Amino acid sequence: MASNAPFNEAEARRRRLARAEAMQLARSRRWEKRKAAMATRVTRGMIAFFTAIAAFTVYGWMVDGMGLGLFLLAILLVPMATIAGMLLPVGGPDVDAMDKAAPAELPAITESFLERKRKALPRLAAPQLDGIAVQLASLEIQLTRVAPDHPVAQDVGRLLSSHLPELVDRYTRIPPLQRSSVVEHDGRTPELTVIDGLKTVEAELARASAQLAEQDRDGLRIQGKFLEARYKEGQG
Repeated sequence: MASNAPFNEAEARRRRLARAEAMQLARSRRWEKRKAAMATRVTRGMIAFFTAIAAFTVYGWMVDGMGLGLFLLAILLVPMATIAGMLLPVGGPDVDAMDKAAPAELPAITESFLERKRKALPRLAAPQLDGIAVQLASLEIQLTRVAPDHPVAQDVGRLLSSHLPELVDRYTRIPPLQRSSVVEHDGRTPELTVIDGLKTVEAELARASAQLAEQDRDGLRIQGKFLEARYKEGQG
């Protein structure tokens, strides 16, 4: 048993580092999306501002002067147009179409869905949510390379379009005071149940991603062996 201790400790350390890296990647991804959304809002606000200014300027030129009333109206409407341009919702995946989306579209939709529900989920579920976000980023690329009827794509589709949303929705329908205080017959609270469910989802997404990458890993290994055999023999 003692001989396995260093290995177990190294494996545990590797897993902790992988988890920390996954959380950092997920946070960076969320931050980049927020920055992009803010940039879009600011751009739209500036477009609305200059459009309103141009409209009042052209109108004033056509009627040979703005006048006090039109000037006061411009002072009121130009800021309102700017604010309206910035407050309009930024387009994104249609979460309401989750049950009808193709497997390749589901990772982006699911990420938006979980981001919307994040505040309603337990704070202790943050590592699982970050881990799921990392797996979704990988699957978003991988699923575009396989047919929609691929067995792994079908499994991921059922998980993301039905099972995961149902888990989250059932939890959020429970009154907040009961989520961490009521202990069910299995000895877990609803909060622990949803955390364990999210752990299972993360593990299943990681397994699906590994399955989809299996062919590429095999090809990389074969290519590496070919290069070693071809050029090391040549050097010998």
